[in-house]
Amino acid sequence: MELTDVWRATMEMFRPPSNISVAEWADRYRMIAGKSNAEPGPWRTDRAPYQREIMNAATQKGIHKIVMMTSAQCGKTDMTLNMICRMIDCDPGPALLVLPAEDDTENYSKERLTPTLEITPRLRKKIYGGHQSTITNKAFPGGFLAMAGANSPGGLKSRPVRYLFLDEVDGYPINSGGEGDPVRLAEKRTQNFFNRLVVMTSTPKLKETSVIYREFLRGTQEEWEIRCAHCGEYSPISFDDIRFTKHIVKTGDADTEFQVDSVSWSCPKCREEMQEHDVKTAPGRWTAGNPEALEKGVRSFHLTAFSSPWSTWKELVKRFLDAKDDPFLLQTFYNTDLGLPFERTYKAADADEMYERREKYKAEVPNGVLVLTMGMDTQDNRLEYEVVGWGREEESWGIQRGVIPGRADDPETWEQVDALLDRQWEMENGKTLRIAVTFIDSGGHFTDSIYRECARRLPKRVFPIKGANRDTGPLVRHTQTKHGGLLIELNVSVGKEAVLYAARVDKPGRRYMHFPDSDEAGYDEYYFKGLISERLEKERKRGQDVLRWVKIYERNEPLDMRNYARCAFKSVKINLDDRERKLYGETQVRRASTAPGKKRPKGLISEGVKV
Repeated sequence: MELTDVWRATMEMFRPPSNISVAEWADRYRMIAGKSNAEPGPWRTDRAPYQREIMNAATQKGIHKIVMMTSAQCGKTDMTLNMICRMIDCDPGPALLVLPAEDDTENYSKERLTPTLEITPRLRKKIYGGHQSTITNKAFPGGFLAMAGANSPGGLKSRPVRYLFLDEVDGYPINSGGEGDPVRLAEKRTQNFFNRLVVMTSTPKLKETSVIYREFLRGTQEEWEIRCAHCGEYSPISFDDIRFTKHIVKTGDADTEFQVDSVSWSCPKCREEMQEHDVKTAPGRWTAGNPEALEKGVRSFHLTAFSSPWSTWKELVKRFLDAKDDPFLLQTFYNTDLGLPFERTYKAADADEMYERREKYKAEVPNGVLVLTMGMDTQDNRLEYEVVGWGREEESWGIQRGVIPGRADDPETWEQVDALLDRQWEMENGKTLRIAVTFIDSGGHFTDSIYRECARRLPKRVFPIKGANRDTGPLVRHTQTKHGGLLIELNVSVGKEAVLYAARVDKPGRRYMHFPDSDEAGYDEYYFKGLISERLEKERKRGQDVLRWVKIYERNEPLDMRNYARCAFKSVKINLDDRERKLYGETQVRRASTAPGKKRPKGLISEGVKV
């Protein structure tokens, strides 16, 4: 570094902070890189006026924490990035950006941060080059920006920081490397700074355990309100006040789809309606539901995608219509479109009712089945299995549940497994199906034997699995075993919840479970008790609310086996249209069932959305 550079950097450290707000700075200097945004060029806060007050809270006197609980596509990442850029230019200091996982830091730096720093002239020369800056650590006069994953406690506990940016906190692990809550670990790093600033953002997830929802409630709880063109009053855009017309679109025998014809907003004060363009261009303001939090220095904001210029109302309503009868899709709509946490409100299934609704099958494999999968549970002296048939919309048919006596390291045990894998299961039309995929539990005392035997049966698509209890993340992950096979990591919690929801659907169709009226096939009273043998309960752990699975019936193998079989089906990449034509011909038989018809549950009702 030249002497002049040293002198400039030294003077920069003693320069008083500029009074320019974040929004003013962004409008004046920020450039948007094309590779990270669909709208490259100069930044314009007026593109989404609700962003102005949120960003400017970063320079508001007395504010030390900003909480953004938002839907996707509201610009929260760019708002945070503007705060970071203004900090580097006008009021530098030590800063830390925390992302859900260590792997996310390099992607964020390469795709969002570095392109912005390089394309914005005001910042380009301020970032030190050479060894002083790396992909995940940017140094500049008067400070630095380090990036860390919430799953890496080392990155959360090192140097003290004045600025802390926590992104997608509901995706953080509950416990960072065995050392506690990653949010608390990171926040402790700011406690030595009287002028600290913590910025926390996320789309929420489950209401019972959502970190961003908890922090939102501790803040000012501000909602974006728009002024009605008819009565002049200000009101938030609640989904309860969205009015729409629709019609059903059907293409042959394909799944039913909705088309949204019109959408409007009904003012809750005067009940007059406004169209999307008029709402999004109407004057708006932030209104606090808990203004007392200002005294604590915490401002919190909630944003729905209905306010975003990057989402259209017809798209949002269509996503609701597609999701309204499925709690898992509905949760996604709440979280990513409404920016609201999702609350489970459904009751448990009844084992006796499920036993009584068993059906007489006309063949081993009833009409409607397109794929067979098998889930296997490993015990010290036996393997338990269930063969399940799957149709469209996750409608399922229990085919056979049984026990293979013997140890998992005994070749004779695997000979019986092979007999199941090679068996041709008869359909009503005379055709046959074989098991497409098998997931077998690799826990217990025979892990190495199971890895080895599954590797030998890789052509038959037999995969060992291990469970991982997470509220978020993919249902299935793949890794390699030392024997050359694939190891499947299952998100057990998400999978179990899907099975338990399906167990309470009482009308044939989406997610409905059919069972044969046959104790010999393994579907006796004990099976149904085991199928619904667990439930989620909330408990306090390490200062956080967490959900844990609690047994209400000791023998839970049926739940595990059905979970494995379902995850196996979800892992299959297959064209169901082609499969249906191959098995049933052009005249498709999709939902033939002798089960008594009942009214299907209407899904979940939470936070005011009426389903």
